[in-house]
Amino acid sequence: MWTSFMDMHSGGCQKEKWQYIYIEAPEKEAELIFYNRFGHNPNRVTCTCCGSDYSISEYKTLEEATGYNRGCAWDNKKKRYIEKQNKQDSFHKYTTLLSYKKRKDVHVIYKKDIKPKEKKGEIPVQGYVWQD
Repeated sequence: MWTSFMDMHSGGCQKEKWQYIYIEAPEKEAELIFYNRFGHNPNRVTCTCCGSDYSISEYKTLEEATGYNRGCAWDNKKKRYIEKQNKQDSFHKYTTLLSYKKRKDVHVIYKKDIKPKEKKGEIPVQGYVWQD
């Protein structure tokens, strides 16, 4: 499992030096690893008008997690991204996973690079919190 964290620039800025962070772990575990590694809750809301700091999604593979941003075409039959240019997307030019991982705004954290202590603890509530 892979979890994708896309910085939403809420509050007008990027929170880390990478816009896209991918962690090889299921979502709840990846959120804890994210907190322990970067020191802030990925579910934090920095600005109430902007919303959450990160868009967080879970995927089966890194290829799938990065498919949209790499300009991959969507295969309706297979229900996944495939390794060829999405002809309907003029914004994202197709790039291989290897090239994508080299971008300065992309950070990939593999399971083998996650320290045991990064999987322990609790994530504190941070930022704005709505209450009824």
